[in-house]
Amino acid sequence: MALTSPGVEVKVIDESFYTPAAAGTVPMIFVATASNKTSSSGAGTAAGTLKANAGKPYLITSQRELGETFGDPKFYSDSNGNMIHGGELNEYGLQTAYSLLGVTNRAYVVRADLDLGKLQASATAPGGEPADGAHWFDTLNSLFGILEWNAAAITTTGGQSFSSQTPKVITKLTDLVGNIASGIPKASVGAIGDYAVVATTTTNKFYFKSKGNSGAGVAAGAWVEVGSTNWSASHPVVTGTASNPTLSNGNTVVINATTVTLAGTTVTALASDINTASIAGITAAAVDGALEIYSTGADVVIANGTGTILTDTGVSAATYEAPKLTIAPHTSVPQYKSGDSEPAPTGSLWIKTTTPNGGANYKVKKYATSTQLWSTITAPIYDTNHAALFALDKSGGGAGIALGDLYVNTNVEEVSPIIANSKIFQRAATGATKITSSAVTTQLSSQAYAFNMQESKANQQALDAMKTISVTATGASSDADVIAGAINAAGFQNITAIVDSSNKIQISHKLGGEIRIKDTDGGLALIGFAVYNFANGTGTANLYTAPTGDTASDWVASNWKELTYTASSTAPTSLTENGTLWYSSVVDEVDLMIHNGTTWVGYHNYSGAYANCDPAGPIVAAKEPTTQSDLTALVDGDIWISTASVEDYPGIYRWNGTTSKWVLLDKADQTTENGVLFADARFGATGGTTSNAPSSTIAELLTSDFLDPDAPDPALYPQGMILWNLRRSGFNVKKFVRNAIDVTALNTRQGDASMAAYYPHRWVTDSGNAEDGSGTFGRHAQRKSVVQALQAMVNSNTDIRDEESRQFNLLACPGYPELIGEMITLNTDRRLTAFVVGDTPFRLTPDATSLNEWATNVRTALEDNDNGAVSFDEYLGMYYPAGFTSDNAGNNIVVPASHMALRTIVLNDQVAFPWFAPAGTRRGGVSNATSSGFITSEGEFKAVALNTGQRDTLYSNKINPITFMSGAGLVVFGQKTRAKNASALDRINVARLVVYLRGQLELLAKPYLFEPNDKITRDQIKAAADQLMLELVSLRALYDFVTVCDESNNTPARIDKNELYLDVAIEPVKAIEFIYIPLRLKNTGEIAALG
Repeated sequence: MALTSPGVEVKVIDESFYTPAAAGTVPMIFVATASNKTSSSGAGTAAGTLKANAGKPYLITSQRELGETFGDPKFYSDSNGNMIHGGELNEYGLQTAYSLLGVTNRAYVVRADLDLGKLQASATAPGGEPADGAHWFDTLNSLFGILEWNAAAITTTGGQSFSSQTPKVITKLTDLVGNIASGIPKASVGAIGDYAVVATTTTNKFYFKSKGNSGAGVAAGAWVEVGSTNWSASHPVVTGTASNPTLSNGNTVVINATTVTLAGTTVTALASDINTASIAGITAAAVDGALEIYSTGADVVIANGTGTILTDTGVSAATYEAPKLTIAPHTSVPQYKSGDSEPAPTGSLWIKTTTPNGGANYKVKKYATSTQLWSTITAPIYDTNHAALFALDKSGGGAGIALGDLYVNTNVEEVSPIIANSKIFQRAATGATKITSSAVTTQLSSQAYAFNMQESKANQQALDAMKTISVTATGASSDADVIAGAINAAGFQNITAIVDSSNKIQISHKLGGEIRIKDTDGGLALIGFAVYNFANGTGTANLYTAPTGDTASDWVASNWKELTYTASSTAPTSLTENGTLWYSSVVDEVDLMIHNGTTWVGYHNYSGAYANCDPAGPIVAAKEPTTQSDLTALVDGDIWISTASVEDYPGIYRWNGTTSKWVLLDKADQTTENGVLFADARFGATGGTTSNAPSSTIAELLTSDFLDPDAPDPALYPQGMILWNLRRSGFNVKKFVRNAIDVTALNTRQGDASMAAYYPHRWVTDSGNAEDGSGTFGRHAQRKSVVQALQAMVNSNTDIRDEESRQFNLLACPGYPELIGEMITLNTDRRLTAFVVGDTPFRLTPDATSLNEWATNVRTALEDNDNGAVSFDEYLGMYYPAGFTSDNAGNNIVVPASHMALRTIVLNDQVAFPWFAPAGTRRGGVSNATSSGFITSEGEFKAVALNTGQRDTLYSNKINPITFMSGAGLVVFGQKTRAKNASALDRINVARLVVYLRGQLELLAKPYLFEPNDKITRDQIKAAADQLMLELVSLRALYDFVTVCDESNNTPARIDKNELYLDVAIEPVKAIEFIYIPLRLKNTGEIAALG
């Protein structure tokens, strides 16, 4: 502004515009890794591997930062420690980024939303992470302390000694009668003489499979509860030594003071007469011609009557003990021997409650989300709550027992004779044991009420004597004080009662011990004391039903409560998280259905003839089967799934009985009756239940026509076509989808049946099918899932399309040629400001035929993959073959070609410029691999030094070879782009020069936006462009150039549209790729004569 009084005004006009230097070489690497990896520092989880950060571009400046953000690159090995070369779970991209950051200090890394760890092979479906603090009763590693007595003479092997018995632990309802948790084991489970522990409820019941005793009503093969009368009646207390003797009719024997008269001459007749005599608890049977006498608990006193029955049967007159069950520690050995005070018969048991020498050891474990580990919690065994208090805190009476401590209760109901069952209890609270009534108002009548209570005491194992408390109620709120006062006056050492501000009575055991209560007149129930209901959480906290064997009590007040846990042989999981992937490793389970003209049916249900096909389902084998799995003859329709080539799995053959040959089916045929359709159809023979997923064996599915509602529509396919059910079959990748089934809808595949009772969740095939319609299996299935996740990330990510805040000029997804198309699209979206470094397949063999067929896409691949190359672009370079190097753990690994090419390009730019060819012995040396080669069909790496013919084949197909050069080592020996047309852009150095110029010219021109479109501005922008081009000429990027920015290209029409044109023409410097040296031979003196 103009001055109005004397003074000085300084104006600054900035005309010092210049073109900033380029940012340097910055790659963008797309990677797939396992989730929730540990940071390389060992502290915490690597943030970049969290699901919440999937797709987030990280600018990484060092190898250390990369490790802290994404963890160390992981490469897998087999069970013998051999590295799995070309494995689909290897973290190629992360290893490449690590290698790059050794020579540069800026690289973008973006991780796909996929957990490679979930794609590890597993025969069983994965579950969700257990809740923090969840408990697991590990039935596989638990010992139950079952020791069986052998009463044979000590001179007999094993006689007069115990032998340890390993029970079958049942945790599946399908193994129980009625398929219910309270059922006994099915007859089909186990053999006679076996033991079982049913762990489907919190009370673990012990069973013995009896040989039977018809006299006692016990069937042969029946499961009887250990300790019950049926268990006692399953073991003879007397066994005659004579087999099939001839007895004298009318002779007598005296058993427990009852005379039995024989009506007949056989042991069978004698056994019948003993049973007919109805002697309390005594039965008999003829077993293998010998007399056996049983007792359900009473001693058996046998005396001779008239005649010689005892002599004839080989039975001695004596008193015989009934089968015994003892539950005791190893320090209290049962007195079962023949010379002991209570000799016991064979089959008697000792449940040893301490661990030495085959004793019980319940493995109960607790889960911690912080460590993701199960830790074992000690669970000693005692017969009552108060016995546990005495053993665990003798002097404290319970006050010193920690929250969460466990113990195992045996003979849970405290019955006599004892029963061999157990229940796990947890310390639910510390401090006093408290039970609280409802608010006392007018619940009681005006009358007398009595109730009994007894308490546990410190330094005393048994409960103290029961005390009777009597009160006279008035039917008013003051009854609360009357009852509390009476309890306090009863003379208990540890039990007290108070009335709180809500007029509720709180009864406490100050040590945290046990109180047993008999509500004689029901007064306590009237004021709101009620047994706690675990199912719905109602009732009085800490108040439970007394054991049935304690007839003097109704309730137990205790800080011990039943533990909530999962009993299983494998670590339990929660409901699988939505989207969880599962790579099923099971190859030999294939569920095939077949079209019967109307719908899909179980394979055996197609026709009468097909019902005779292999009873186990398709025969999965590497060699041609000659019989069915049960060794019967092959029949028309039998299916053989060949595993001879895992890479080409499956080979599907059908037996032709007429020609006696296996006929190969075309798995790419989804239109004819001889074709195979690959799709999800079902997981079991039913829809499951609301809480249990469907599950069936392959044999069961052979005769099942059940279909899930998402099964393929049979109306679209011909009769005779086979349906390969991907959902139930293995060797593919599935994804868990919660609520995949709309249980409110009808199942149109099952005649509009209701799905209200179906299990709502399903495993859905994630790996999909190949382009020809055949299924993808094995590593191909794994790869399909990984590629899908990577492609989805690149296609949908808006952050990486932000040109202003994220500037990079190289793009790569190491190990995945399938991503080349997506990276080209991304580069186009970003206005071609980067160069794409592409890979070739690991398993592409170096013979010229294979190289040419892959490069020219003879197999008509739909995207760049193992079958062929399809992408052409001026800003794409492909390299071959793979490299051999070592990972951060020192293992020898195979890496993709881009691993080597990217680092070579970065090093080229450091010693020269992007417009210098990153190839040859000067700037093309490979410094992060020691050899190049390919992976054979056996999964082994084979090094190869490409010969001239192989290099010519690659180069003519626009693929840059990486090969070993004598005297120079491993070298990138080509710099072609995959340009669509022959032009200067068919070379990498020119393409990258253009990428550089795009960025620099944009930076150069931006300051002139909104400036006047006149000669001054045009001259300024031209001068800036000339300065840039002159610098590039001096830096050997250009031979020559010309820039135009005047009225000739900025016409009035363009100016009126607010446009300015700066035309630039360049002659890029070309790299030498072919050197010709003609060598002429001259006669002596001819060269000198030339002057």
